[in-house]
Amino acid sequence: MTEPVSPGAFAKALIEQRERVRRRKLILWGSVGGAVILVAALVIVSFFTPAFATKQVAVSGQSLLTEGQVLDAARVEMGVPLPRQDRGAIAARVRELAPVQDVRVELGWPTTLEIDVTERKLAYQLQRNAGHFDWVDESGAVFHSTAKAEPGAVVATVEETDDETRLLRDVATVVNALPEAIRSDVQTVKAKAVDQITLSLSEKRTVVWGSAEESTLKAEVLAALLSVEARTYDVSAPQLPTTK
Repeated sequence: MTEPVSPGAFAKALIEQRERVRRRKLILWGSVGGAVILVAALVIVSFFTPAFATKQVAVSGQSLLTEGQVLDAARVEMGVPLPRQDRGAIAARVRELAPVQDVRVELGWPTTLEIDVTERKLAYQLQRNAGHFDWVDESGAVFHSTAKAEPGAVVATVEETDDETRLLRDVATVVNALPEAIRSDVQTVKAKAVDQITLSLSEKRTVVWGSAEESTLKAEVLAALLSVEARTYDVSAPQLPTTK
């Protein structure tokens, strides 16, 4: 038979339980308060003391650009604590460089700001006149120029139009759709208008491509047509290709 608990013992047990709860709360709030103080201290140290002041900038990923060109565009203010650097603004300034497709700006603790550049990739070269070749990427952006043609890259000529950006992009679409075996055989690509794109292949062969629409299908049809000996291959209507 269970003995009844006296009122005094019950009250004592209740007081002890409440005391344990109070101590746990004090410990919890003490831990939270300590964490807040620690975070605040770290923020103050990192944002407002010279311990994490920017002392150098590390640039990576560039090949067409020089490190100096990237640094000049970035205009990083030295001596500013790393967390206070406006990384978005720095990235935006570097992204204005023509060869830059993307850029990441990271904090390299304790005193280095890291700029990682991704440059545009060459889709083809645009020849406007002798001794001048513009590099064009898949979006139709011109991002570099050379006096000589880059070995292995397709050379194109484009008529000046009001919508040249689209025409440059369309030529890139055509070039990128070509299988490597055909791309390496292309002598030139000529684009007089968005629906008047032609390819010149070796042995004086011509491909009438038409527009950049259905370029993937046109490339597949052309690969099959080239088994037929001809001077002209017309894939402008890929469902009804012709040769002559």
